[in-house]
Amino acid sequence: MLKLLLAVSVSALFVSPVQASDIYPVTKVCVPGKPHCERWADEFKKALALADKGDHAAQQTVAFCLSSGCHSAVAIDRVASCSWHLVIVNSGTVTVLDRSNLRNTCRPMTPAEKDEARARAGELVRKIYNRDLAASDQM
Repeated sequence: MLKLLLAVSVSALFVSPVQASDIYPVTKVCVPGKPHCERWADEFKKALALADKGDHAAQQTVAFCLSSGCHSAVAIDRVASCSWHLVIVNSGTVTVLDRSNLRNTCRPMTPAEKDEARARAGELVRKIYNRDLAASDQM
């Protein structure tokens, strides 16, 4: 069952945001009366759509929410977060903070998780920027 869930979560990043939310809902159902959760769930959905189009700030929001959960609005997925940090570093508009976030998110992961993150990031970079992921990712 765990392998099936992992396969579904990996494949969710390789489809459009609408299809991804149908296959693997990364946003959680917020507890009624938790305005921060509801607000962040909406923000994440908007950011995911913009991140897929190359918006730098939206990519930062997606990566942050995938690593922190954004007030329990988003399912934490550190591999996906690392993937988005790799996308950001390969965007051409990278900052020192972006590189720091990449190291802090990705370095504690296992070699297998890093390989999975690189594979996901490679697909995203090809989809968003029409080029390959840079060989040096500073993980």
